[in-house]
This record gives sequence, C-alpha cells and structure tokens, in this order.
Amino acid sequence: MPGATPADEGRAAGLPARRPVLPEIEAQRPIDALVVKLAARCNMACSYCYWFRDPSVMALPKRMGEDVAAQLIVRLREHILDHRLDRFTLVLHGGEPLLFGKGRFLSLGLAAEALAAETGCDIRLCITTNGLLIDEDRVLLFIRFRVAVTLSLDGPADQHDRVRFDLRGRPTYAKTVAALERLRAFGQEPGILAVADPSGDPDALLDHFVAELGLKELDVLIPDATADDAPPAIAPFFIGLFERWWTTYAAAGVRIRLFDAIIAGLVGASSGVESIGYGPVRAATISSDGAIEAHDVCRITGRMGAGLNLATDALDDIRATEPWRAIFDASLDLAPACRACPWAQVCGGGHIASRWSRANGFANASVYCADLKAVIAHIWARVAPELEFTMREPLHA
Repeated sequence: MPGATPADEGRAAGLPARRPVLPEIEAQRPIDALVVKLAARCNMACSYCYWFRDPSVMALPKRMGEDVAAQLIVRLREHILDHRLDRFTLVLHGGEPLLFGKGRFLSLGLAAEALAAETGCDIRLCITTNGLLIDEDRVLLFIRFRVAVTLSLDGPADQHDRVRFDLRGRPTYAKTVAALERLRAFGQEPGILAVADPSGDPDALLDHFVAELGLKELDVLIPDATADDAPPAIAPFFIGLFERWWTTYAAAGVRIRLFDAIIAGLVGASSGVESIGYGPVRAATISSDGAIEAHDVCRITGRMGAGLNLATDALDDIRATEPWRAIFDASLDLAPACRACPWAQVCGGGHIASRWSRANGFANASVYCADLKAVIAHIWARVAPELEFTMREPLHA
C-alpha cells in the first residue's frame, strides 16, 4: 500500500492494533528480577555457550563467595523496601549454578526466605542447570525453597551430545535425563530448555520431548548471535517445529514458550518474555564477584562493565549506566527497518543481543530478521483462521 504505515499494513493483514508502550513510564518501573551468577565456571563445554564467548569471565571468582551472597540479600532488602515490591525473582544461573555448593545454596535459600518473611515480598527462586550435579540432596533443597527448576536438554541423544559435552568431551545426555527422572521421583516437573540446532530434525526433537519423555511444556531457543555474525538460517527449522507442534501436539495441551510468545504478539498482547516481542528490557545481572551488570546475554557484545558492585552500590544504580541504558533504550527505539515492519509488535526487533554490531551498536535489525519474518508470517497464516473463528463463534451462540 503506497504511503501506508506499518500499522496500516498490519491492519490490512488482519493483525490487531499494536499494544501501546510508553518509554517514559517503562523507565520508571523498578527492576523486579535479577540474574544471579552463582558460578562463573561450568562442568560442561557446550559448543554454543554465550557466557564463555567472553574470555574475561575466566578472571571472575569460580563461584560466588558467601560474603557476596550476604551482600546481595542486603541490597535486595533495600531495593524491595525502597520500591515497596510485593514480588521479586532471583534467577540462579552460571556457568553451572550448582557448582555453588549445597551448603551455600542452603544459606542463600534461608536468607531469601527470611527476607521474604520480613518484607512481605514473594521472593521466587528459579534455577537453570545442566542437571549433572542434581542428586537427592539438591532435589530436597529445591523442594524446601520452592525453586522452579529448568533443565537444559537439546533433544534426543544424537542431537544433544553433538553440542553438549563435559570438559573431557564425553556425552551428557544420559546424565541429564537421569536428573529429569530424579526430579520426577520427588514429584518435581522441571521446565526444559533446548537451543535449536538449525541443521537438526525438528520432528525428532519434538517427538522425543513429548512422546518419549512425556513433556507438556518446553522452550526452544534461537541460537545466540550478533549482527556481526553469520549464523545459519533458522526459518526452516522453526517452521518445521511449529508444524509438528500445531498438527500433532498443540491440541493435546503441549506448550512451547516461543510459539506462545509469538502468538501472544500476533493478537496484540505482551509476549511475556524478553527473547522476542516488543517491550522493555530491564534485566540486570549480579556476577560472581558482586558486580552489578546489564543483561547477561549481552556479554557476547563485550559491553558489560558498569563499574558497580554490591559492596558499594545500590541495585538501582545500574539504571544510570551506559550499558544498561543502551539496552533499555534500544529495546523500545527499534531500528528504522524494524519500525517500518508490520511484524514489529510480534518480533520487537529480535533478541536484543542479535541486533548488536560494532559499527551501529544496537541500531540494527536482528541478524535473524529475514528468518523471523518468515516464521512469524507462517504462524500467522496458520493461526489466523482459527482465531477469527473463535472470535466470531459467540456472535452465533
């Protein structure tokens, strides 16, 4: 349509109006979650890990000290009281966070529990782990502190072991599945997080997860890459994955978070995640040395240092630093090519790290732009007729 705006084109395609987002208001919202790097090392050597793409992480303490963990609770108490927060999430991460140790984990859990009781804030603990160190003691710790556990598992053994191996190059699939079974033995159903292998078989991946492992919810991540990289195309894989899910498993209640997020964006709602969809990125990270930093995945851009530390600075101080502000601003001020795209609400420009280049900073479309357009257009073509039927049906009741 000559002279049409992206909103005009979106309406012509049948998309609902874009959800309004006001940067001035979003900038005032307090941080309500932290990624906490309990360990800066890992007991695996995954081929695609963004964390070790930055060699400077090897200079960090191998695991967070008890003094740093205690200072985290002090700063968190200040933050919760200053903002009168009723909910806060600590995402326990690494490296491999279980290298933190059982005793330290117990102490941190007790401190978070005491802080929640004192402030009335619901402090939620989440952990993303490769599972190799999960034993009965750790499962009991998860239960004791109501920790939401996510296991990293990249599919059937041949796919998983091709990219996820231990420090000696040995396969890890069997140990990861054993961790899944150990959690289930105590009534705990973890989330499953897979990183897509664009050369892999999406049907085999989903069949394994659902038909063989009995999963009902999972996520499949787009591989991390910046605009300076040249990653392989991902559209064929994700379109194939969507088709397998839509035709075989969706009606049975199986959920894939990425597709939930895309569909939410297509109907004008928030995606609910930072990896895709238009909205502010306010993430902050606590490193194992107590450094307060911006979004940890942006470590692949090499722009993390903010000069802040729990020992001397408040959590809110990260918001005034250039790295955090650049990410926040870019998450709402999309590149010109993105602003002119009818899928901007759904895509949000792509994951913030995928938009970064040495030449332009974050002022780029995602390195996966063409693929994301193809995937989103395919999903819209498949779900739009059913959404229309669902909306019209009450009119005939």
